[in-house]
Amino acid sequence: MVITPEEKRRYPLVGKDAEILEHIHDIESISNLSSDEYFLLRFLRSQLEKDWRAPCSQVLAVWATCKHLSPVKRWEKLKNLEVEWWPPSRRDAVS
Repeated sequence: MVITPEEKRRYPLVGKDAEILEHIHDIESISNLSSDEYFLLRFLRSQLEKDWRAPCSQVLAVWATCKHLSPVKRWEKLKNLEVEWWPPSRRDAVS
């Protein structure tokens, strides 16, 4: 598995975390991922971070403010979160 320096910095990778990251890398290689699938991958990556609760709190806070909207509009708001859990660049990958 190839792990970028940014991934090594962001993720402690204990237990099965390396296996989870390997699955994420594999799925990220799919060329026709939907925006919904990509959102889920970004969120799953966030759960590997040291402070994995911060993304959970952010999603729940936005969700709570959108409870009056239709499900489709709520999902659009959630997908458009401006968060720090975007995947790191793969161009600097190392083995």
